[in-house]
Amino acid sequence: MMATNVRGRTGTRSTNRDYGHSSWGTTSRKTNTGNRKRTTSNWSGPPRYRGVWYDFNTKISSYRTLVNQTKGTARYTRPTPQMLNTFANWVNKGAVIQTCTPQQVAKWARNYNVNFNTRNPTTTSCKNVLHKYFGKSVIKAVARTKTGSFMVATSPTWKGKNFNFPK
Repeated sequence: MMATNVRGRTGTRSTNRDYGHSSWGTTSRKTNTGNRKRTTSNWSGPPRYRGVWYDFNTKISSYRTLVNQTKGTARYTRPTPQMLNTFANWVNKGAVIQTCTPQQVAKWARNYNVNFNTRNPTTTSCKNVLHKYFGKSVIKAVARTKTGSFMVATSPTWKGKNFNFPK
């Protein structure tokens, strides 16, 4: 172990060459200065596999979201098995499953003057708001989750960047 100072942080870090397994996460080097910068992902393999890793990671996350709907207690009505199969087919085609709360949807509805009732939200009204806010090409399907949120099958990219719902 060796004491290291990286951008004002001090601590111990292993000196063996087991890349990607430091106590601070993955680091990468700038080519000109040699200064280390911290990256936000947990990627630790060869650069040419990063895109494949990202695709697999998003698919795994999407399937986990679907699996979570099938087990445990439910506060609201669960999605039907047919609906879960439909969402799994969207994931097979490359879509990403994300969730959003009715409060988030209500905030987006206010921005576009679309009617959305937070006391009795429906999947149709949620889909209308999301189509208005993000476009029809991004939003593939909407269903209610067992916790009362909305499960949305989305395109993996929007405007040339990886798509995630804004907070």
